[in-house]
Amino acid sequence: MFVVTVDTRLGAVVVAPECTDDLDDLTCTVITGAEFTWRPDLEAFTHPGEDRQAAADISLRLVVLGHDVLAA
Repeated sequence: MFVVTVDTRLGAVVVAPECTDDLDDLTCTVITGAEFTWRPDLEAFTHPGEDRQAAADISLRLVVLGHDVLAA
C-alpha cells in the first residue's frame, strides 16, 4: 500500500510505501521514471511542486501495478 499526497510544507507530491516490501524493482522504476526521488529522511519518494495531477497520475500507475493507494 502507498500513501500519495501533496505536502504543502515540503512543496512536493509525496509517495510513501507502507513497508519496504512494497518497493519491488518494477514499482521503483515506475516511480522514479515519473521523476520522483527517494528521500531516505522521509522514507518516501517526492516530486517537487504541489501538482495534484502528478499525484493522481502516480496513484493510477501504482494501482495498475496492483498496489492499494490511499490518496490524501
